[in-house]
Amino acid sequence: MVLAINLQDNLMRTKLFAAFLSVIFLALISNLIFQWLIMRDFDDYVRGVREDHLYWVLASVEGSYQKDRWDMNLLNEAIHWAMMLGFEVMIKDARGQEVSDSHRVMEDLPESMRHRMASIIHLHSSGDRYEAFPLFIRGEEIGTMYVRPISIEGSVRIKEMVFKKRGRHFLMISFLIAGLSAIVMAIFLSLNLTRPLRRLKAAAEEIAEGNFKVRAEESLGKRRLAGIFEKDEVERLSESFNYMARTLEKEDLLRQRLTSNIAHELRTPLTIMKANIEAILDGVVTDVTSGLKNIRSEIERLQRLIEGIEDLARAEASFIKKGEVTSINLKELLLNIISSMSPLFKEKGLTIKMVEERDLYVVTDTEKIESIIRNILSNSLKYTEEGGVKIDYGYKEGRKGERKDRNFFIEITDTGIGISEEDRERVFRRFQRLNEDIHKDKNMRYCSLNTSIHSPLQEGLGLGLAIVKELVEVMGGKIILKSQIGEGTTFRIELPNLIS
Repeated sequence: MVLAINLQDNLMRTKLFAAFLSVIFLALISNLIFQWLIMRDFDDYVRGVREDHLYWVLASVEGSYQKDRWDMNLLNEAIHWAMMLGFEVMIKDARGQEVSDSHRVMEDLPESMRHRMASIIHLHSSGDRYEAFPLFIRGEEIGTMYVRPISIEGSVRIKEMVFKKRGRHFLMISFLIAGLSAIVMAIFLSLNLTRPLRRLKAAAEEIAEGNFKVRAEESLGKRRLAGIFEKDEVERLSESFNYMARTLEKEDLLRQRLTSNIAHELRTPLTIMKANIEAILDGVVTDVTSGLKNIRSEIERLQRLIEGIEDLARAEASFIKKGEVTSINLKELLLNIISSMSPLFKEKGLTIKMVEERDLYVVTDTEKIESIIRNILSNSLKYTEEGGVKIDYGYKEGRKGERKDRNFFIEITDTGIGISEEDRERVFRRFQRLNEDIHKDKNMRYCSLNTSIHSPLQEGLGLGLAIVKELVEVMGGKIILKSQIGEGTTFRIELPNLIS
């Protein structure tokens, strides 16, 4: 198993690393293409500048031919400027006789200027062949100018070479920096991205082995600055995994508890049935009819138990699944519930009403909250003989009707027999039922807890209030019980208002 995990982790890292190497390769190709385009554009620019200079030299040389002869002062000045621009020039007339060249101009310069020019201009240093350009005056050819580049310290040609060299170095260094950064990021991300996935995989394997308490780490979310960064895919995956783990843990606990409760509840009627049958067979019970009635009574109890378990299974399904959250007016929901249950209260001579009707918009799981209210009202109906039930609601804090607080409450108060303080902790346990011993002492009525609490789902099973408490906890709220013997009971449910 460990070898398989390591192989899968290595495979993921290899894929991530290969992806980054592909990016580096594409960056290298892009770098080379970019370098070629820059050098090509620069060569075009240098070529254009050179052509402009040649055109200026050509025009100056042609301008030095005046009155059908060469003006040597103007011609030598033009050749001098040509050398300054990086050209070695030789001029021949129409008959092919040399008129002047760069060497002659250099020799005719004053000694101080000649030494200065010789220090920066190196004739014959290029080794290139002359390029011929015919010279014209008014359409008549007057000679030919021969040009070739010379080396000049700081000339365009030298600067061109330096620019190209530095440009290549810059692009190479930038590529090395980007490539090394990409490799470092590939190693860092391959390690950090696979680490939470490895932990998630390990947690999934523990879930598969039956450990439902395991949870995926959400450390990334803890380090995230609130309100700046959104949750990434790994965090959302971890949240979904943890929700699944909590659901499975809840389902497993419910299954274990239900199995234990069912075994406990089945044991008593089966024991009674067995005892009655053995008594009849042994002749201990002579009244067979009475024995059979006892057996039938226990069979009916078993039937009620099975029906209650079916109702419980349907209720527990709502614990596990995510309910649909909608925006509702709590007043309308309560009025609908009161309207549907009023006939039951009127039949018993009881009242059911709201303390005050007001609009209160909340975002909650309507199905679960309706089940909570109906179960509490059914419990109040069971244990109330006089008076009735009042329902109040509002925001947990702040003025009524104010929508600043995210929590709201519902209070259901009855005038029933009440629950003693020592029994309140056991009210919300499953398969607990109130054994009513009503004593008329100073007009006081009380009840003591024997083996179970009344169940609105199925008479005598003691599941209703237990399911109410579990539903409230599933919704992220809490339930508070206040009761006085002979005065009544108040159930206060506080739930989160899931407003955005």
